[in-house]
Amino acid sequence: MRVAVVFNARAGTAGRIKDVLATLSGQFEYELWATTGSGDATRLGRRAVEESIDRIVVAGGDGTVGQVVNGLAPDFDACELAILPLGTGNDLARSLGLPADKLGQAAEWAFRRPAVRIDVIQVERDGDEHYLVNAATGGFGGKVAADVQAADKQRWGAFAYWMTAISHLTRLSEHQVTLTLDDETVHLSTYGVAVANGRFVGGGFPIAPRALLDDGLLDVTVIPVLPTLELLAAGLSFSLNPAMAEGRVRGFQTRSVAIHAEPDIPFSLDGEPHRTIDARFQVLPRRLAVVAGPAPVALRSS
Repeated sequence: MRVAVVFNARAGTAGRIKDVLATLSGQFEYELWATTGSGDATRLGRRAVEESIDRIVVAGGDGTVGQVVNGLAPDFDACELAILPLGTGNDLARSLGLPADKLGQAAEWAFRRPAVRIDVIQVERDGDEHYLVNAATGGFGGKVAADVQAADKQRWGAFAYWMTAISHLTRLSEHQVTLTLDDETVHLSTYGVAVANGRFVGGGFPIAPRALLDDGLLDVTVIPVLPTLELLAAGLSFSLNPAMAEGRVRGFQTRSVAIHAEPDIPFSLDGEPHRTIDARFQVLPRRLAVVAGPAPVALRSS
């Protein structure tokens, strides 16, 4: 099996990656492909397809994984994907059961374990197509995910996401959002929207706690416009037991959703910023072969 390992040569984790791979020396053969600038990960994903690489191992976070996936597209069957979770959030890795605190174990799995098939989300906007594997977050979801402090995550867990959200309320805008789902059209006032394939954003916040990576469905979460204390209570309920927040934090499962917002909601696709969430999202069932851990939390097949 021909394997390529993609890593950021300029990142502080570059030396750590080489140390981890050195522990596997003699067991596996691989090529090291370095990124040094914007767009390199996407180009290396395309290179993997063109050079018939069997498995591409991404040593990085959700943003780098998303770029590589867009390089593989639309030839997802040409190459398997594995992840060494060395990013800030590692949210897709978390859904796949890949431990960021046990990189040696994750590295061995990246080479040794068979791949499973997961869904991919196709995003159509202004005539362009983009692909993501974890989540799109719009409005406060994307902003908060970027601003949650590592120390708060460690101390407060998933609730840190909502605590940070409350601190942003005076700077957030209310948006009128229309969701065109498979079977209905919904109009809502919201601070933010997430379209998820995986369960987590923001370094572990369960924005879509029912989501499965291989169920052929998108999970859409809408953060309501509520007074501060009610939003805080809804966030606590959602963090501890999502069913408790039913009716306040709205959730939908669908095969596709078109989103229109007024005013525009800035958002991110797998951590990459974009100007507006106005787009159509469609699930492509079980299109990508990915390495998962032995006990993934977000795979139906497990």
